[in-house]
Order: sequence, then structure tokens, then C-alpha cells
Amino acid sequence: MSNDKPLILVVDDEPDIRELIKDILEDENYEVRIAADGQEAQQIFNEQQPDLILLDIWMPDIDGISLLKEFKQQNKNVTIVMMSGHGTIETAVEATRLGASDFIEKPLSTAKLLRGVEQALENRAKQASIQKELAQIPVGKSQQIKLLREQVERVAKHEMPILLVGEPGVGKHCFSHYLHSLGQFSGGKFIELSPESFPLDSLKITSLAKNNCLYIHDLALLSDEAQALLLHLLESHKLQQCQLICATQYSLQKAVDNGDFLESLLYQLNSITLVVPPLRDHIEDIPELVHHFVDVQTTRSGLPYRRFTVAAQNRLRNHEWSGNILELKNVIQRLLVLGNGEDIDVADVDLALASEAEAIENGDETINFELPLREAREQFERIYLLRKLQETDGNVGKAAKLAGMERTHLYRKLRSLGIDTKQI
Repeated sequence: MSNDKPLILVVDDEPDIRELIKDILEDENYEVRIAADGQEAQQIFNEQQPDLILLDIWMPDIDGISLLKEFKQQNKNVTIVMMSGHGTIETAVEATRLGASDFIEKPLSTAKLLRGVEQALENRAKQASIQKELAQIPVGKSQQIKLLREQVERVAKHEMPILLVGEPGVGKHCFSHYLHSLGQFSGGKFIELSPESFPLDSLKITSLAKNNCLYIHDLALLSDEAQALLLHLLESHKLQQCQLICATQYSLQKAVDNGDFLESLLYQLNSITLVVPPLRDHIEDIPELVHHFVDVQTTRSGLPYRRFTVAAQNRLRNHEWSGNILELKNVIQRLLVLGNGEDIDVADVDLALASEAEAIENGDETINFELPLREAREQFERIYLLRKLQETDGNVGKAAKLAGMERTHLYRKLRSLGIDTKQI
């Protein structure tokens, strides 16, 4: 298989359709694999990790929505476009909510198919560019960040698991990408797993991990079954052909003491532990972080450039930043989207900080923590998006930029949550 050709997996139970799609895409210089059902698709996915999957919804063994969830669970970065001749708005919304990048209705014309494929691959390339950006050297000239960078550079190529510890929002995700970029599997994928998406299947995990970087965040929240499986894989040396990075905001020793975490798993994972400091411990980095986030937002999101005055930067230095670097990034994004004029001064910063504090306070008070995770997540999404729409006076375009979403995806999400922008 040529390395410069995107690999596309076509999954459809109708032989005429999948062969036609294959012929069209190969004529356009794409590498194509076809699968007649869900089982065959799973096998190809595990063997080759395609760049794009064209996935039919209605199939005889496993429906497309179930396959979509499974593929996204194994690799959240895989790009999937759903296909159906019986599609409805509700199905499209559900597929988008679960991670599909687009929805193409049958019958497929050549123009419609190629447009959908090109757009999906363009979006994938954009996301890859963002991931590459994340792998850049973490920003900061303070002694703490310099020391941490030096530690990362020393241990990145080590074969043992690496544990990142730090408060929420301190930049563990950023340092994990930096570790991957310096590691011996830097040419492989960066695959994220959460406690919810961790597959309880050793073959799936080893297949995902092989020659890639496996990043497990919120490690302390893994289920008992997931902990036992991870321990087994480590003890049996089945994760040697990957870079394993784990992150936690909680004390694993406390979790062990409370009976919530396996002590033997802690010993397997904490040989190399890197502590990412809270922003309050290196506030001298804030001006550089401000310039970095302004550059990122104006380049990636096309936001207008605005200069932070020295007084505004000093105000940011004196804030508590309980949400750490992530909170700083969100405040800067809000100021760029909603600000007027070329300069951002102290008054603008005070207003943004007050808005951030109000959003956090109101969000916590209105989420029902007794709900199952899926319902609670939807409740949070509704609160979050309503807040973004209120901040932008109902302007969906600006709200999409604040939320870091494509405008079309935001429209679909709003419809699925029953939010009427005309009433904002």
C-alpha cells in the first residue's frame, strides 16, 4: 500500500454499491478496502486502521451506529462518514453526536460521494494539524516548566509507562503529546482512552497500542475490570510495543488506601512520575502563554488579532486560576471572540473573568449528579451551549468558535438538545 494514499474502508452489505464506490474512489487515487458486513469491517479496522470509513447504517449483522460507537471507542480520532438510503434527521443527529463527521444519503452520485470524502479528509487533516500543534514544545520559561521539559526529554524514549500527575487544566494533555513526539513510537498514532471508552478486551487494547502511543487520562477513575485488565497486560508484557502514558488529577495512593485502585497496578505505573505544576506556581509564564494562545486562535480559528495591554497581562498574572492553563485559554478565547477594538485592557479582562466565574458557578448548581453519565453529559452540554449562546447574544457562528466546534456540528447538536436559537 502506498504511504501517500489515504486508506478508505467502505462498509456496505450491497455488493453493487460497495464495488461501485470502490471503483470511483480508486479512480481518484485512493487506496480502498471493502467489507460486506460488520464482522469483516472489524477485522480490517483492527489490521489496518483506515484514514476514513464510509459506513452504511443498515446491515444484517451489526448496525452502522453500533459499529460507529465501537470504532470511536477504539480510536476517537478515526474519521467516519455514515451512509444510508433510509436516513432521517434523527439518525443523522445521533450519528453526529456519537462522532460521525458527516452523513451522506443514498442514492450516491459521484459528485456527492467525492465531495463528502474530500471534506471528511480535509477535516481530518485539520485535526491532524491541531494534534501536531499540541505536540510542540510546551510554552513557558519558568524554572518549573524548564525542569519539567528536561525531565520529559530524558524519559520520553524509555520503555516503561510514564505517569503524569497534576490538577485539572494544568497541561497534562499537552505534555503527553510532547512525550509522544519525542518517543520511539512518534511515527504512530496518539490514541486517547478515558474510563468510559476503555475497552474491556485485551486483544482490542493490544491491537490499538501496537506501535502507537496509548494515553489513558483520569486513570484513577478506571473501573475495577479495566484496572485488572491493564494490570494483566502490564504483568504479561503485552504492552511493550507501545508508549504508555497515564494521567491523573487524583492521588492514586489515596485511591489505593480507599480500596478504589489496585496497589499492584500503582507499582506498575509509578516508576516514572512527572508532576505538572499548577499555573499559580509559575505565573511568570502567563504573558508568554497569552501570546501563544492568541497566535493559536487567530491562526487556527481565524479570530481577529487583538493586543493585550501590559496592564491586562498584569491583571491576568494576579488572578487565582483555579482552572489553571485551561481556564486561561478559555478566557483568552472569549476575549478574542467577544472583544471590540484592537486592544484588550483591564476592564475587558475583569468582565471575562467575572463571566467565567458565573458560568462555573451556575453550571455546577444546575447539573443533576444523580443521573446516569449519558444523561448528565447531555444536561451539561445543554447548559454549556446555552451559556455560549447567551454570551454571543444568540450568534451561532461566534458560539461555535467559543465552543471550538464547526458551525454545522453546533447546529446539529442544538437540534438534538432541543435548543431554539431564536428564543435566546
